[in-house]
Amino acid sequence: MVGAVNSPVKAAAVVLAAGRSTRMGARNKLLLEIEPGVAVVRRVVERARASVAGPVYVVTGHQAEKVREALAGLDCIFVHNPDFADGLSGSVRAGFGAAVDAGADGVIAFLGDMPFVPEAAITAVREAASANPGRMVQAVTGGRPAHPVWLPARLSALVDRLEGDHGIRGMIAGSGEEMITVEVGGQAAVDLDTPQDYAAALAAGKPAHGD
Repeated sequence: MVGAVNSPVKAAAVVLAAGRSTRMGARNKLLLEIEPGVAVVRRVVERARASVAGPVYVVTGHQAEKVREALAGLDCIFVHNPDFADGLSGSVRAGFGAAVDAGADGVIAFLGDMPFVPEAAITAVREAASANPGRMVQAVTGGRPAHPVWLPARLSALVDRLEGDHGIRGMIAGSGEEMITVEVGGQAAVDLDTPQDYAAALAAGKPAHGD
């Protein structure tokens, strides 16, 4: 695994790949090709696999079988969220719970529609988590929230209270917990929410900024 190193904490990666992709129209953005033969979600899992020494959990929901097919051959553990239509929070709970129940000290959480997060950003979050394992760590770019995010196992009760589509950002904003921020490159804030995001990324040969 290129870039992965042993860590003082047992970190697992969680890739959230359950959403309905409604803003992309009829297509599932996770299954779009970011380069020939490589789906968006596959690139995210490859980056997580290369940069996190622990297991990689992939939370599925919408078109779960197609997502699994897109990840064929990759070393990952699938966790299905049957309530994916209720919002991102259920997927966070499912992935976090599976990893912590298996003995992880915390998780590094990724969004399945952010294929351009550089390994250097993941490494920076991982190293900050290793130095401060009990505190949340958020990647930021220019002060704006980015990904990935470190969530320590001690926050299990907080994660269990998540509801709706607030997800990780909502949990961080309303938690009152001290959070470490790590400034990373702009690509760590890029997602592919809309057809315009996707078309711009392909046309430019590089990521286009989403919201």
